[in-house]
Amino acid sequence: MHAALIDVEVLLNKLLIVAVLLMPLAVECFWLAATPSYREFWETKKADATFVITGGEDPSSSTDVWVCWQKSGFSVFTHGKESLFKGEVPRLDCTAPLSESVFALLQDEIRTIAEIAMVTFRDKKFWEDYYFVWDSYYSRRFQREVCAPEVVSLMETGVSHHDGQYHYWVWILGRNFIWQESTRVEVELEDLFMESPEREWFKVLAKVVKTDLRHMSTLSNILPIEKFDQFLITEEGLKILFQPYELTGFPPDSFAEVVVLWDLLSPFMKPGAPVTIWYEKQLQKR
Repeated sequence: MHAALIDVEVLLNKLLIVAVLLMPLAVECFWLAATPSYREFWETKKADATFVITGGEDPSSSTDVWVCWQKSGFSVFTHGKESLFKGEVPRLDCTAPLSESVFALLQDEIRTIAEIAMVTFRDKKFWEDYYFVWDSYYSRRFQREVCAPEVVSLMETGVSHHDGQYHYWVWILGRNFIWQESTRVEVELEDLFMESPEREWFKVLAKVVKTDLRHMSTLSNILPIEKFDQFLITEEGLKILFQPYELTGFPPDSFAEVVVLWDLLSPFMKPGAPVTIWYEKQLQKR
């Protein structure tokens, strides 16, 4: 019996020594997990097929992207929660002032969003976010559609999610820029076309959109069509974008698009405008 007690004592002493030796490592791991992190870096990656729209970047191609990555770290002040943020901007190498200006603008936007996300995470306004331990993820990603001296067009995709949500919340924006009078200008859809009381260009757009979408879903959520909020300038044509909630029959993490060919729209484009000049150059390449 005495020998058995001695063996137990020896075992406990060994365990105590191991625990003492591992304590600094455990403290260091906890400290790393609780410490907020912020990094900016470049990486080469393939387009993510999960969030690539048909007609966008080639999923098999490699793209250099600038990444802004942020982790809140958990603590008693965040009720054990942790927030992750990731922003991505592709390299815009159009060798023109427009691409440099757009890239700098999007970098500033991403940095501002990251800062706001951190502040919002630590100052929750809703009781369910405040009391329940829900980790959250938020990302903003830009994909290059067109990058030319006259025009830069990018698709902006936002994704947010926390453990209390049933699914990811996804939204999409079209960001279109021109270089006009030595200034970067973000254009609206109306800026591409000649002014007309009858808005013939819009009638052409609406007709093509209605025809295409009737094959995909119910249009009741957007009828009557009075405007298009999001669009992209592509080599094929003008790409009209719709959020998941705008159309029935689409999952909450997906969205619809309709491409209207430039051949249908070219008669209504503004003569001498940057987008028109870019389109005329595309015609010469055919």
